Amino acid sequence: MRKEFCNYEQALALKELGFDEPFKPFNTFYYRNGNLCEANEDAVIYFNSEVILAPLKQQAFRWFREKYNLVFNFISYSIVKPGEYHWSITWNDEAKATGAVKTYEEAEEACLNKLILMIKNQKQ
Repeated sequence: MRKEFCNYEQALALKELGFDEPFKPFNTFYYRNGNLCEANEDAVIYFNSEVILAPLKQQAFRWFREKYNLVFNFISYSIVKPGEYHWSITWNDEAKATGAVKTYEEAEEACLNKLILMIKNQKQ
């Protein structure tokens, strides 16, 4: 199940962007050293200054869609170039980013990283 969570760098960036939706019934989080851990809600509240919530990638994608109206058509296997997975991000009916990689997982990572970067740049 660990592969379903955002990595430490993504979790930290999402926290900086205001993401704070815990994964129930257990909160999964990263210690500041990057180690992934699970704890009950009280533990996360108690150690809140020392931890960063580790959202599921699915939660992060939903958050970007709901909060920023970002739409992504991502992870389609290429018919034109077999062996490629494509992702794209659309904002207000305008294509903002696209990419092609070799695996589904790489497409998820690339799309999520680009979403984070887009919002970081928008806030600056």
